[in-house]
Amino acid sequence: MSIYYTKRGWRYEQTTLAEQYAWGRDGLMAVAAFRYCLGRMTYIVGDCEQWICANWEQFPRSVRQLIQREVEEEIQRDDKARAEGRDYKPLGHDCDRAAWIRVRSLWKDKT
Repeated sequence: MSIYYTKRGWRYEQTTLAEQYAWGRDGLMAVAAFRYCLGRMTYIVGDCEQWICANWEQFPRSVRQLIQREVEEEIQRDDKARAEGRDYKPLGHDCDRAAWIRVRSLWKDKT
């Protein structure tokens, strides 16, 4: 894990990415990136999955809650589409769905 510092007066103090607004105002850029990727069927899904998993604990709590809620909703929609045999699947191909299931493991069945 990386250690981050910010200058405060004459000193440098340890800080977090969230404190440095690395995710944009109120996590806006993290949410925008996530929403762009959710439902895609390209390499970006796997890259997004790895990025989310690597930075999960650093995201603001509100961003984690939003990602959790929207991934759960899309998995439910995808389950329904697959059960009904639809051609269009909200989470894309099987490999894309598997990436979002791995993201879901960040909170699913955790105590």
